[in-house]
Amino acid sequence: MELIRSTPGALGIPPKAVTAFLSAVNQKDLGLHSFMLVRHGAVAAEGWWKPYSPDFVHMLFSLSKSFTSTAVGFACQEGLLSIEDSVVSFFKGELPAPPCENMLKMKVKNLLTMGTGHSKEPHALNGEKWSYNFLTSYVDKEPGSIFTYNTPATYMLSMIVQKATGQKVFDYLKPRLFDPLGIKNIWWEESPEGANTGGYGLNVHTEDIARFGQFLLNKGQVDGKQLLNPEWIDMATSKQISNGDPNEDSDWSQGYGFQFWRCKRDGVYRGDGAFGQYCVVMPKQDAVLAVTSGSNDIGQILNEAWTHLLPQMGEACADDGLDEMNAAIEALSIPLPEGDRNVGVESAEYALAANPLGLKSLKVTAEENSVKLALTYWQEQTYQKNEEIPFGIGQWIENGNGFGHTFAACAKNEDGSVHFKFILVETPFIREIKLAQHEKFAEIAVRQNVGFSPIDLNLIGKKIG
Repeated sequence: MELIRSTPGALGIPPKAVTAFLSAVNQKDLGLHSFMLVRHGAVAAEGWWKPYSPDFVHMLFSLSKSFTSTAVGFACQEGLLSIEDSVVSFFKGELPAPPCENMLKMKVKNLLTMGTGHSKEPHALNGEKWSYNFLTSYVDKEPGSIFTYNTPATYMLSMIVQKATGQKVFDYLKPRLFDPLGIKNIWWEESPEGANTGGYGLNVHTEDIARFGQFLLNKGQVDGKQLLNPEWIDMATSKQISNGDPNEDSDWSQGYGFQFWRCKRDGVYRGDGAFGQYCVVMPKQDAVLAVTSGSNDIGQILNEAWTHLLPQMGEACADDGLDEMNAAIEALSIPLPEGDRNVGVESAEYALAANPLGLKSLKVTAEENSVKLALTYWQEQTYQKNEEIPFGIGQWIENGNGFGHTFAACAKNEDGSVHFKFILVETPFIREIKLAQHEKFAEIAVRQNVGFSPIDLNLIGKKIG
């Protein structure tokens, strides 16, 4: 699939609408890292908040679920499974005792719609056997009777696809979806039992999200070839179960499909990941909006799209304001630490008492044009390796690749402390450290922009040596 580049006006979107959207998300500090707006199969506008760039993949979190659902669609199309199949039928002989009555009633379609019957999400994604944990969990309601957001249910879809096809979801989708869409150099996390995590863990580029959205908009057709039947796309993206009061002004209560959310704007649906990873499909407008973010206000991102972008889409128009839009896109960036470039740090190492972050020690090394921080943890961390990170003084320095790949910069505050900021560019996470050095100890404040558990710590480090 080729997404050609055009201009907003040629595609019926006034450039000033894009500029207004960017101005709004920046003024409200909504934490966007990239966006791509597609209409009539062409890119109207795109941008990355530097140092994020088109070359980097980004963690999708639960937007991964929509890809897992699509894998189920392909397997159903090929006659390898049915949404009416019993969940437990794929795991015969793997359980020491029969599951509970409602687990026995659960079907693949209940996993797809988050209607498993659990009134609380089961604590299943731990240990070595995630599927066993799920199958032995207690299901207190009739499957299909209630909506409960359930990431382990999506993992079970991944396991079922693997059992039905003999391939992991990632490998199964490669010739059926990823290759035809031109999606490459991506990866998906795996569980201890050797299946893709399904409900999260897919890492793709912003344009890959847009290509997926266009595939959905085209009802499964790519370059004139029908890859996935349109009936599945219609079923997957329509309301299959209620998830709240549709009269509420909320994009999380308009109904849920097969791992897709319905939106409060007529006909619009989306794939949706934590901290603002979006694939928004607008069929009536023939448009797709792809977004990656590190946001604490993900609903407002959608509101700004509903306010500035969606209502402005119409017939082809003049590109009035195109230069201003392009200038606004060029200026997109994550702010550098502000302050004096004469940071004046002392090379020293500090031992830390037990803390929620698991940080064991911090070592500071002053160099001519940079400062290095070595962060050592009590246990190996998922998103940060135990290695030195070089911080540019008043400018970003790139270091490493993959998880642990950072852009880092520092500057001196007015109070004499040093502000360190580093971006984990394959993730939504931006971490900041304020370091105040004293004769025998250091005050260390650690903050992170987003997270499932807040990181806002004030630590004391004892000088070593």
